[in-house]
Amino acid sequence: MEIKERIIAKAREQFFRYGVKSVTMDDIASELGISKKTIYQHFEDKDAIVHQLMIGEILQDKCEWDNLCNISKNVIEKTVKSMEIIKKAFAEINPSAFFDIKKYHPKTWLLFQEHKQNFIHESIRKELLEGIEQGFFRADIRVDILVRMRMEQIEMGFDPHLFPPNKFSLIEVELTMLDHFIRGILTTKGLEVYQEYLQLDTDKKQ
Repeated sequence: MEIKERIIAKAREQFFRYGVKSVTMDDIASELGISKKTIYQHFEDKDAIVHQLMIGEILQDKCEWDNLCNISKNVIEKTVKSMEIIKKAFAEINPSAFFDIKKYHPKTWLLFQEHKQNFIHESIRKELLEGIEQGFFRADIRVDILVRMRMEQIEMGFDPHLFPPNKFSLIEVELTMLDHFIRGILTTKGLEVYQEYLQLDTDKKQ
């Protein structure tokens, strides 16, 4: 792994564990066993590291979603599989990292918002329409409203003011909101299939 990739990888580990604000360039250098000067040879400042990290996370998010679409037989299976992705991804994230970026790294936050308004928005819209077409989601739902609702739910789960980390698990918050959202739009057929997939997922873990 090249030094620039090592810096990004270590920064990601530290940011996700402790939050972005609390991790300094000295911390990253110390963890890597290199000088801070070496980091500055590759990144102008901490903001540049955060921005490059976000670019990588967005690319990974797109790849994971494309793979999920390819391996899922229907929208219900895709939803249940996405729950496993959430568990793995959010297990290592300190919720404050998200709001640190929002507060202290506006350029990177704008990049995330563009990803949210374009890729995430379109992905959720397609999923809802797909579910209606397959007969799993109710035909009377307002897709345009529910897309925005679902996007805000995801972001809401990271808000430490709404869900203090010492009282709520990020994974439980996100999975609870996703489960509640899905159950609210399922048809009778969709609910049966959803419960079947959840049971299959439970059986695999036993």
